[in-house]
Amino acid sequence: MSAEQAIQCFSTKAVPPEMRFDYWMNRLRESVWPVTDWSGISSDFEVELQEARLGCLSTVVEKMRGAPRARRTRHDVNNSAEASYCLFVTNSTIGWIQNGHNEGHLPGDVVLIGQGDFDSYMTASGFRSHILKMPAHWVESWLADPDSLVGRRIPSDSKWGRVLSPILLQITPELAAAPPLPTSVLVDQVGAVLALIAGDGEARAMPDLLKKIQDCIRQRCSEPQLTAADVAAALDVPTRILHRTLAAHDLTFASLLLDARTNAALQMLASSRLTIAEIRREAGFLSGSHFSRVMRKRTGHTPLELRRAAENFDARWRQARR
Repeated sequence: MSAEQAIQCFSTKAVPPEMRFDYWMNRLRESVWPVTDWSGISSDFEVELQEARLGCLSTVVEKMRGAPRARRTRHDVNNSAEASYCLFVTNSTIGWIQNGHNEGHLPGDVVLIGQGDFDSYMTASGFRSHILKMPAHWVESWLADPDSLVGRRIPSDSKWGRVLSPILLQITPELAAAPPLPTSVLVDQVGAVLALIAGDGEARAMPDLLKKIQDCIRQRCSEPQLTAADVAAALDVPTRILHRTLAAHDLTFASLLLDARTNAALQMLASSRLTIAEIRREAGFLSGSHFSRVMRKRTGHTPLELRRAAENFDARWRQARR
């Protein structure tokens, strides 16, 4: 399946104005969940939506105009096809009411919406939302008590918001259709960050496990499809415990894996006679573009620039020895 086929698109632009809202209700039920109680619908109501699957999760980008308030009722909850949670982040100010929380959310703030009823209300006529829909059983495998997060504002400038908000904004349907890392790594990263935010300290009882995880990742980072489950199996611990161990130390599997691959590539660029393409494969990077992007972000230089710098240093060192 091509990237274009993996992304599903929806728009009300070609639909007569008087039919747009009903058309949207049918799609909303399929993409996220049923929400039938709306108010303040204006004559210029319009929706555009893109969605794609990312493992067991669904990523949705929604642009809407002319719908200031929505309420998910108990009837909607009972008519949902599956039990699920959704992470929301928007580019506008929005209010959420759920689970005893009634807060205004600024652009970039994150909220976890649970399976119960809720109210949301917009202060602007139009907005863009990034939504990550997650099965309830998956969320509950990461969080002992999901209700501790449901409805709570996670500010974009808070310790956890600075981690979670960029992740949600980057997990677009385009990324899901052509992921730069194995899907399980990206999916697990979301779960690990949620566990970190929830403050689950279960793994603190295993202080020596962190070093074992780090050592195993360094030894196996050259495997392009390496996942957290692979490392957990090698260490004979549940994958959930591995992620919670990392979360307890403000770490994620994806970040440690990229660190290990970057360090391995740097060593080879400085001392190996392998080609850059060979080094990329030996370090475990899936594609040349991803390799170049990661190296530039983490070192400020492309692999070619790093290779040339190492060669110039070697030449000067040899000259000095004469």
